[in-house]
Amino acid sequence: MLTELLPPRPGSGLAVDWSAVEEAWELEFPSDYKNLIARYGEVVLGDYLSVMAPDTVTPDTWEQVDAARASMGYVTADTRGTWEDTEPTGIDAEPEELVTWGVASNASHFFCWLTRGKPEQWPVLVFTHDDDVWTQHDVGMAEFLVHLLTAQPGVEMMADSPLWGDRSPSYVNAEERRRARGT
Repeated sequence: MLTELLPPRPGSGLAVDWSAVEEAWELEFPSDYKNLIARYGEVVLGDYLSVMAPDTVTPDTWEQVDAARASMGYVTADTRGTWEDTEPTGIDAEPEELVTWGVASNASHFFCWLTRGKPEQWPVLVFTHDDDVWTQHDVGMAEFLVHLLTAQPGVEMMADSPLWGDRSPSYVNAEERRRARGT
């Protein structure tokens, strides 16, 4: 369904050394995320939600390698700190169980997995900075995006998002952004 809403463009995907990434992170990533990265690469949806590509930089190593602030490892470290600072209620999780896969362009939302159990069953957690509220969505990342783009029940907390109900959002991947900047 996601590919119907976001038809992949030829050459948009990103090849990832999943063995190296998963070894560094000490976990296996969900197949819907791997498929999204393979089809779209590191992508920004509707100038709003950045889906980050993984690399071997983790929340434990980002300072050692001076990782970019947009790296998955850096943002996940920030998200884990936010989890500790906001003391969420109603969600049973430890900070080290969070891995951030996306962030809003204005940093108003963090989009994470709760990495407990099998990767195909990881729920999506969303942190809303405006309210300092965490919500859990018992669907995978791709299904969460479909629910957001089709304004389905269960993700109404995203109704103020520019992607809410946008059945044909614009998107641009990291390589396209680099070409547009001439770098």
